[in-house]
Amino acid sequence: MNRSLAVATVAALVLLCFPSVVYGHVGREAGEGFVAGMLHPVSGLDHFLAMLSVGVVSAQLGGRRIFTVPATFVLAMICGAVIGVWGYRWPLSEEGIALSVVVLGIGIATVKANGRSWPVMAVVALFGSLHGHAHGLELPRSADPVYYAAGFVMSTTAIHLLGVGIGHVLTTRPVFVRVLRHMGSGMAGMGLMILLDSMAPK
Repeated sequence: MNRSLAVATVAALVLLCFPSVVYGHVGREAGEGFVAGMLHPVSGLDHFLAMLSVGVVSAQLGGRRIFTVPATFVLAMICGAVIGVWGYRWPLSEEGIALSVVVLGIGIATVKANGRSWPVMAVVALFGSLHGHAHGLELPRSADPVYYAAGFVMSTTAIHLLGVGIGHVLTTRPVFVRVLRHMGSGMAGMGLMILLDSMAPK
């Protein structure tokens, strides 16, 4: 992939993560459902960092895990969203989402290429369901659930792909791998700050 094509791909993924830049005029269903769903994963730092981390970790593992790890997150997220739409609340949901940033950040700092994938899949499935549950609970009453779900699935996929791209670039050379480890540690630290904030008395 040449440099101009790589830049264009990353730019397109960034725009997908911020759909208000892409969609200037939308109808009622899109404005209150599809775009709202696309915006939700980037409306909170915890959601964005966790989804980005999933893509990075999948690139670190390599092989078909580049596809199966993000797909596991998305499928679990859809299941959790359905439960949230039905109105069932889970205890410590917000704390779990913040914890996902900590754990996935640690994963970036420690995971090895071609390592065991089942622990990663299990963790990703758990945290994916928590993120989806939060999406479902916060579904705007005026929004169309189908459009909303399509929006947040597309946005989540775009963030995963962005993470895969970052992970792929940073695993090509040993010096970049060191940067990736530091990035994971920093992300875990940010997740810890979000977790402590979520546990503080309101």
